[in-house]
Amino acid sequence: MSCLLAHAADPDKDLLIYIPFDEGKGDKAGDVGPNGFTGDIKNAKWVEGVVGQALHFNNGSVNFDPLKIDQPKEMTIEFWFKPDEKIEGGNRIDLLYRLNGGGRPHITFNRGGVLFGFYFATQGVELQAVTNYDAFEPEWYYFVGSQSKQITWMYINGELDAEAKAGGDARMDFGTEGMCIAASQGNGNFFNGIIDEFKMWSVALTEEEVKANMEKALAVEADGKLTTTWGKLKSAAK
Repeated sequence: MSCLLAHAADPDKDLLIYIPFDEGKGDKAGDVGPNGFTGDIKNAKWVEGVVGQALHFNNGSVNFDPLKIDQPKEMTIEFWFKPDEKIEGGNRIDLLYRLNGGGRPHITFNRGGVLFGFYFATQGVELQAVTNYDAFEPEWYYFVGSQSKQITWMYINGELDAEAKAGGDARMDFGTEGMCIAASQGNGNFFNGIIDEFKMWSVALTEEEVKANMEKALAVEADGKLTTTWGKLKSAAK
């Protein structure tokens, strides 16, 4: 069965949001996970993705109102992205941010002299995991940020890129501040490129699980879309 789930993750209780970007038309991006959120698309077009369809952003974004979900104690964010142009410095670019207000997490290029980072938090302190890459080419990358109560890991293309101490329960402010994909609050710091297969979990995926998820996505043929409904997602995990 084709599926992007980690072996230990249970979609019935651990999946917070899953946006496959497979509508192929319209100005809404639907969450096929258990909560059924809907995001508003601005300045993006439907294109072929890693799995099925994806969104190509041009000074655009997908905006979600506050996600009314419980604060997770651990967290994983995963998605695929492809920049339009090589990124090796320059102006700030936000792949993921809050729709309103301050807080964490966010995933950002060119912040404070850091080329790329996963900016996370515990209930007591804001932290960061910083890339070892010196440039990002206009090609597909698979990002995973996995936060346990002790450690946060950042994976690029299935390989560990960076890690940082956490030391407490995760903090996820999308529940109160909303969520913005491909831009920052107020729709600035735009990411121009393609994003596909966005998921957020209430567990910290392991390196083995991350590798398995990536391999499953790459194994899917263009006409063999993974799960496009929540029911298929659950049945594939059994």
